[in-house]
Amino acid sequence: MSYAQSLLKFIDSSSTSFHAVENLKNELLEQHYQELKEEESWSLEKGRKYFVTRAEGSIIIFKTPKKWTNNYAFNIVGAHTDSPCLKIKNNPISTKEGYQLLNVEIYGGVLLTSWFDKDLCFGGRLIIENENGQLEQKIVKIDKRLRIPRLAIHLDREVNKLGFAPNPEEHMFPVIGLNKDMSFEDWIKLETGLSGTILSWDLFLFDAEKSSLGGINNEFIFAPRLDNLASVHASFEALKLSEPENNKIQMVAYFQHEEIGSESQNGASSNFLEVTLKRIHNAISTNEENYFQTIASSFFISADMAHAVHPNYSEKHDKNHKPHIDAGPVIKSNANMRYATDAFSVAKFKQWCKKAEVPFQDFCSRNDIGCGSTIGPMTSAKIGIPTIDVGNPMLSMHSIREMCGVKDHDFIIKVFAEFYKS
Repeated sequence: MSYAQSLLKFIDSSSTSFHAVENLKNELLEQHYQELKEEESWSLEKGRKYFVTRAEGSIIIFKTPKKWTNNYAFNIVGAHTDSPCLKIKNNPISTKEGYQLLNVEIYGGVLLTSWFDKDLCFGGRLIIENENGQLEQKIVKIDKRLRIPRLAIHLDREVNKLGFAPNPEEHMFPVIGLNKDMSFEDWIKLETGLSGTILSWDLFLFDAEKSSLGGINNEFIFAPRLDNLASVHASFEALKLSEPENNKIQMVAYFQHEEIGSESQNGASSNFLEVTLKRIHNAISTNEENYFQTIASSFFISADMAHAVHPNYSEKHDKNHKPHIDAGPVIKSNANMRYATDAFSVAKFKQWCKKAEVPFQDFCSRNDIGCGSTIGPMTSAKIGIPTIDVGNPMLSMHSIREMCGVKDHDFIIKVFAEFYKS
């Protein structure tokens, strides 16, 4: 069975971090997971399934062991729910040359050129004051098509020779109409049917085109937000496959704001994971010493997509480290600890791959090209938990549409499932 079609469906319904968390939450409730609230006391039972959210964009899901024992460990896969995109500013509308334009700012490391001449929609979170003066949060999606048009080649004759270099302040305005006949807030209320007063929002633009399979044999996945919803989907599917263990707490932790540094209330650099781990421990043991022992014997997999070698730019890779699509998950290493991988975590991950009968690949950046980073190093440093950075190989990372392999998605689910029962 291939999980590719399930991934496409998940991505298409998860236009923003808020939609991804909402979709996960709805499925969890259908599967009889119990929702925990951070502002309430927790009473956990053995052999049960739970989840907790923070700020609507991050979620932690876990299964408690079949037996309460001080000798237990956390098996955690972490990923992020956000992707580089365009965010709508607080003063959202401007007019120029008779056009009505949407004011946006750049969220994360966006490949700007990929956003031109694409059908765009927007959605996210609204904060609404109801008739009783209470604040309500609403997750919305506006299906009206918008577009950032390219300049015609007749007016930019050298573009194919000199390259297209849009200015993020001057050239990234989506055109939304010709007449300003209503406010932005009234437009949203008209499209959504919501009432009350819209006070604020976290709204993002996204690709309106549906995800699909491609290639001669449908071996590729073409979709927006593969970085990193593919990792979210893979680890969640593996968690669903896993039966509770006697001495393991099986967990996934999905954070917002990785693409902008994770420094937020609910980013990976926050206390969200640490507090959750301690509250779980308090339900098992009142001995703080046991908690430190538990962390030392636990393991964290930081799952974030990796760079496949590009057939037209293969010189951008170290000649000995060229991950290929559908050749297995990539182990990401960096001497300066931009990834949390070390020799111990590599050995453990390779063991899980071998047990799952899944191939694996190694990746290090060229010495003259810096690599990105993940939630791995900050989680490892903050919690003190052994950690590895892995991910499936992909092309067009941070483009509005990306591509990866069908087989790789199945591979990494198998490895995560093996990890949860290890």
